[in-house]
Amino acid sequence: MRIIGRIPHPLMQISVFATDGRFPVQFELGGQAQIYRFRQSEQLRGLDDLRSLLDDDFLREVLVQFTAMQRMQARLLPGAEADAAADFPEII
Repeated sequence: MRIIGRIPHPLMQISVFATDGRFPVQFELGGQAQIYRFRQSEQLRGLDDLRSLLDDDFLREVLVQFTAMQRMQARLLPGAEADAAADFPEII
């Protein structure tokens, strides 16, 4: 697996990899990560195609998932809840 690029975002680090006919895309925020894997195809050949695919609605949903993940983690570590909440944006 090799990194083929990054997609700029004001809140998350988004890294794009290439491996065995797939493009894993890793989103990182506040010590947590999500990875989505996309198959290479005629419509999806590289970084530019992924930039187009990952629209604002998709990125908003990724942020919603990070918020849910933070809540789950905060239930396990109640004392860390205030610190962790500062890492996440308010999603409306």
